[in-house]
Amino acid sequence: MRTPVVRALAFDHRTRAFGLARSLVALAELTVLVFTSDADLFPAVPNGPEGPRCDGLRALSLWCASSSPGSQTVLRFVVTGVLLIAASGYRPRWTCIPHWYATFSLAAVMHVPNGGENVARFLTLLLIPLCLADDRTWHWKRAATPLPAWWRGSAYTTHLVIRLQVVLVYGQAVWIKLAEHEWRNGSAMHHVMQDAYFGVNADLLPLLEWSILTSAITWGTILLETAIVVCVCGNPGLRRIGLVLAVVLHGGIVLALGLVSFGLVMISLVAAASCGRSAHSGAPDAPAARHDALTGRRFPRPQRKR
Repeated sequence: MRTPVVRALAFDHRTRAFGLARSLVALAELTVLVFTSDADLFPAVPNGPEGPRCDGLRALSLWCASSSPGSQTVLRFVVTGVLLIAASGYRPRWTCIPHWYATFSLAAVMHVPNGGENVARFLTLLLIPLCLADDRTWHWKRAATPLPAWWRGSAYTTHLVIRLQVVLVYGQAVWIKLAEHEWRNGSAMHHVMQDAYFGVNADLLPLLEWSILTSAITWGTILLETAIVVCVCGNPGLRRIGLVLAVVLHGGIVLALGLVSFGLVMISLVAAASCGRSAHSGAPDAPAARHDALTGRRFPRPQRKR
């Protein structure tokens, strides 16, 4: 049985799921910037400031650099450019910190950020140690060399923290749902889908009269979230199944309720938790040099001196 130390020293996160996670979380923020006006990003609220919120630590946001309309437009283009480069997958090592700062800057100053904005802010922060270990030109390319041993431990620890984040987010969601009577009796999604702001298209409203359908959707949501928690705690194969379940769950929410940015952020979170592969070897010193954890390609053993 392999010890945690051996797993850490054999860990390599540079898989397609890692690239998918970075690109999707950047695209999620892009959808907010491109399709949301300043008036909707920073709406007038009672006892609140006009424009971005810049009190306390929020003053570190890029949006607080200047309050003039012209400057706000320039800042929007700058942040959009940073997110486009991050979404493309170019130079993860050099773009990860600007990517986090752009995400933090937007989430921090919004008057009513949704749960997806907060998840994106923490996810891009947690991706920094993984990106700093990634010297590829594009995060879509196969790694040509093994991950250096000194990066494996930090990458593995960060990956465990991301998986823990998934467990906490989805576990809390399941717990809160089960505590409410509407979710237990299967009627919750009937009310959610009729919401004036987030509800389904009017053409689909007659389907909500089928209690069996709404009960199936209600309990299906709970079961999918529970399954994602279980899968993220498992081996790489189970984690990939968890990613598929997240795509099904949040893809359905996007189609039904139109929560595009939230859905992309949550899929990217589970993708980050599902990335990573270990070299198939046991010794903590040599295997990392003999295996590429992403491709499985075996490197030649060093020859002993006679």
